Amino acid sequence: MKHADELRVYSTTLEVRDVDERAGRYTQLRGRAVPYDTFANLGYYLEQHAGGSFAQSTKAGSGRGLPLLLFHDNRSFPIGHATEWKHGDGLDGVWRLNDSDEAQRAAQMAYDGDLVGLSVGFQSIRSDVEQPKTWNPELGPEYMDKVTRLESRLLEVSLTPTPAFVDAGVTLVRSAHPRRPERSRAEIDGWRKLADGLRSVPQ
Repeated sequence: MKHADELRVYSTTLEVRDVDERAGRYTQLRGRAVPYDTFANLGYYLEQHAGGSFAQSTKAGSGRGLPLLLFHDNRSFPIGHATEWKHGDGLDGVWRLNDSDEAQRAAQMAYDGDLVGLSVGFQSIRSDVEQPKTWNPELGPEYMDKVTRLESRLLEVSLTPTPAFVDAGVTLVRSAHPRRPERSRAEIDGWRKLADGLRSVPQ
C-alpha cells in the first residue's frame, strides 16, 4: 500500500546568550626578574646585583605599577604592570597582564615555553668594580671586570627569549579560564627540554 508523501516539520528553540570573550584571557605572570649575587657574562665584563639592591625602588607604592615590556622596547605600550615584589635569593615579581593582542600572545608563548626569560631595565645608583691585573675578555672571565650593582633603580622588566641571567624567568602563567591549567616553571622547563630534544633529532 502506497502512502502519500509526508512533509515533516521540526521546530526547536534557539536561545541566545551573552558570551564573555575575555574568559580565556591570560591575567597574570609570576617570575624571577633577576637573581641576587650571581654573575652574568655580558661580553666585556661580569655583572651581578647585590641582595636587596632593588629594594628601594620596589617598595609598596613606588614599585607597584612598574611596566612589563617586551624585549625592553619602551617605545611600545606595556603588556602589563607589577603588582607585587618579593626579595629573597632574587627579585621576584607578580605582573598583571592587559588584554592587548601583544600581551595575550606573549603570555601564550610563555605558557607554551617559548618565551620564558625575564630581564630588568635599570639605572645604577651605586656600584663596585673589581678590575683584574690584566684585562682581556678573550682569555675568559678571570680577565674581565666584575661589576656589582649595590643599589639600582628598577625601571621595567621585560619578557625576552635570551635573558642575561639563566635563573631569571617566568615561574607561573595564570589564566582566567577555568579549563586552562596553570603552568609551573618546572612544567614549562620540561616542555622546553622536550621541544629542544625533538629539534635535535636528525630528519
